[in-house]
Amino acid sequence: MTLHYERILVALDGSEESEYALQKGVETALTCDSALAFCYIIDYHNIRELRRGSPDLLSASERIGTDILNRAKQSAEDQGVKNVLTFMKEGPPKALISGEIAHEFGADLILSGGSGAGTFEKRIFGSVAASIVRHASCDVWIVKNEKPPAPYRSVLIAVDGSEVSTSALYAGLDIAKREKSRVQVVYVLNTPFISSAEYHTEDIIQMYQERGKDLLEEYRSLSVGAGISAIDFSVEYGAPKVVIPTEAANKFEADLIVAGSSGMGRAERLFLGSVSESLVRRAACDVLIVRNDYLPK
Repeated sequence: MTLHYERILVALDGSEESEYALQKGVETALTCDSALAFCYIIDYHNIRELRRGSPDLLSASERIGTDILNRAKQSAEDQGVKNVLTFMKEGPPKALISGEIAHEFGADLILSGGSGAGTFEKRIFGSVAASIVRHASCDVWIVKNEKPPAPYRSVLIAVDGSEVSTSALYAGLDIAKREKSRVQVVYVLNTPFISSAEYHTEDIIQMYQERGKDLLEEYRSLSVGAGISAIDFSVEYGAPKVVIPTEAANKFEADLIVAGSSGMGRAERLFLGSVSESLVRRAACDVLIVRNDYLPK
């Protein structure tokens, strides 16, 4: 199934990274012929603390937000996006973006920068981004690369044998095909978890190694005909929440990591639901967390 989005929500905060998220949202909306919405949140907790010393702070924040949203809307329309909406709300960004606004707009993709703004009402998007991943019911694309948007050179797809990681595989392959990227499909053998067993650890590890190889063969067969000229498969070792965003990402020079949002329903479950938050917090590159169904019908 081709990666496709109908309604894309981009969270803005005035930071350089959110500008990159804006452009990634525009590019994706044009590719998918999607509706596009921008949101700006005035964090009332910060405003409440600062308002005592500056009664006009809320009005100033509203003016800043309005300007950011108007410029984003104009930019998207100038580039050819036909359906553009804006949302500005006051409240906690962590709850509003993935909850109320995403639901109101009907988003099937949320895009956000990975760190905070340089303005006085910083969003601290590092933690907000992880919260969006935790609570969203749709795909979440976190933009963290230091350079402006460009075709991805190396896409790292993390798999664990679950249905949602198969969706992540198809999503990652589709992006790689479109952007002519090389692909590395990685299964991480959770050795800290396995080593916690008191008995027969070596036998268990060997069993998991065989299972990992079998899984990668399954993913290899699913990748046949995807139109990717450079694709490799590997088993890595360690804690997935650390290995994927740091060691594996560095080893394969990834500028995009694609992973499912939840783990396997089997005995060797790797709990990618919690790993996905760690990817957002630890990765130095862009991260796409997949919840939508991209399995062939």
